[in-house]
Amino acid sequence: MAQTKDLLDGTYQLRREIARTPNSVVYEAEHLVTRVRVAVKTLTRTAPPPAAARLVREARILGALRHPGVVAVYDAGTCPSHGPYLVLELIEGRSLDGILLARQVLPLGQAVAVVMQLCDALRAVHHHGVVHRDVKPSNLLIERTRAGDRVKLIDFGIAKLSNEPQDAPDKISQLGELLGTIAYMAPEQLIAGAPADARADIYGVGVVLFECLAGEPPYRGTTTDIISSMLEGTLPPAIRTRRDDVSLELEAAVRKALELDPNKRFSTIAELAYACMSAVGGQLPAIDLLDAREPQAAKPTLTAASPVADDAANRRRFARAPYVTPVRVVTPGGGTCDGRTEDLSEGGLLMVTDSGGDDASHVRIRLPLPLSGRVVELEASTKWVRSRRAQRAVGVEFRAAPNDVLAEIRKYVALMTGGAPAAPRIAG
Repeated sequence: MAQTKDLLDGTYQLRREIARTPNSVVYEAEHLVTRVRVAVKTLTRTAPPPAAARLVREARILGALRHPGVVAVYDAGTCPSHGPYLVLELIEGRSLDGILLARQVLPLGQAVAVVMQLCDALRAVHHHGVVHRDVKPSNLLIERTRAGDRVKLIDFGIAKLSNEPQDAPDKISQLGELLGTIAYMAPEQLIAGAPADARADIYGVGVVLFECLAGEPPYRGTTTDIISSMLEGTLPPAIRTRRDDVSLELEAAVRKALELDPNKRFSTIAELAYACMSAVGGQLPAIDLLDAREPQAAKPTLTAASPVADDAANRRRFARAPYVTPVRVVTPGGGTCDGRTEDLSEGGLLMVTDSGGDDASHVRIRLPLPLSGRVVELEASTKWVRSRRAQRAVGVEFRAAPNDVLAEIRKYVALMTGGAPAAPRIAG
């Protein structure tokens, strides 16, 4: 029997938390009748009053969009105990942000292929008169499908309809809202009262492509540093100084997308896509970013004693699957480090965190299991750490995990990787 506190609107069983921001929480949930697994987005208790209006507007925007590269919305409403909510497609995959943290940079073909799929999704978004306004790696999920990996654009929380007045409730006017995405925002989004149209998303795509190729956004530093660079007209560094496989044509396309004056950028997302495709000769590989092999092209900063090569060889002994959920590391001295998992196997997991840590060799990991949602604490070893700006990717190896835990992880990975299907769950 489901507990009332875990039920949303008497219909959706909340199973586990997936992600949290200051204003919202996303859960994995299950419809009590259909047993369909979904993602449910609710507001936190501290969310400001405009957040509810934005959630409703997000539901309406997503309801008008039907594209394989855009997260789908299934339902929306207000629950007496949880407040307003959205029911969204549950995307089994990893964020591009997490992939870049672990890999540092992407191969040229993979980087451009990601941007081509992103441009295709944004073309549909712009066709419906919507400007996303928050295009960045953490809002791009890489989903494994039968046809290969696919890019999914998520989080339309600050999206805007092009015909909305400037004083609509989604207007970005608080500094706290600028801090999280400042490195990916077009200059016109930082000016109070300045209109931001589809060209703001073109700028965001330019930043994503720059980061995939160069390993960092074009402008870095504090909010003041970035705004000062923009006001002074400082040009981003050339990507070709960091890698020799970027052609002059591709460099020019990225620079045009990153023009500080929106009138000098590409006028449509289709023009940007055409320029990028032309720059690589019109041939692109299928996206393959969820491969179990450790990337060879990345040159990470290592701070742990064990080399990545050893951990990569160990992790290849076990099939792994994308799995995103909050996780906590507890060190022998009692210190904690919070983050999220990126993928999971019987051998261990990949964790992403904004927190610091002492890189202790032996730790304990607390996380909810992928099928039951049961929270477990496992003995583990930190094998390697890679740092990128304020984030860290941590490779974790389990030590003597209980058999029932390994069985559940094995079952989940088999389901996600096309292995033997699990027995159906029967309602009690």
